[in-house]
Amino acid sequence: NEIQQTSCATYARVSSNEQKQKGDLDRQSQRLSEYCAKHNLMVSHIIKDVGSGLNDNRSGFVKLTDLVINRKINKLVVEHKDRLTRFQFKFIKKMFESYGCEVIVINGMDVSDTEELAADMMSLLASFSGKLKNK
Repeated sequence: NEIQQTSCATYARVSSNEQKQKGDLDRQSQRLSEYCAKHNLMVSHIIKDVGSGLNDNRSGFVKLTDLVINRKINKLVVEHKDRLTRFQFKFIKKMFESYGCEVIVINGMDVSDTEELAADMMSLLASFSGKLKNK
């Protein structure tokens, strides 16, 4: 039996350039790297994204999905479920696992994530109400 080497990706996301400039994105990514080092995971890809968790066309998310589909990674480490996606986490996790990529979530939600969820929900409502007005 061939032993497959672990190839891990970390994925960090913030929703605004303001959060990125405050260093939130880099700190989040650093925490993921520290987790991987502590757990002896070889990190081959460090992916950082700026954009809403509602948007599935974020450049980093698209790159991550390509890595999974092409079987370039077999572990993905994220800080919170909603860093990867705001909705359909279980589906995405199942899809990634079907390509042999384990999804590791290292934390639950914290206060800033709750605030971001509220902002995402408001933008969702604004989007839907705009679509209703245009009909």
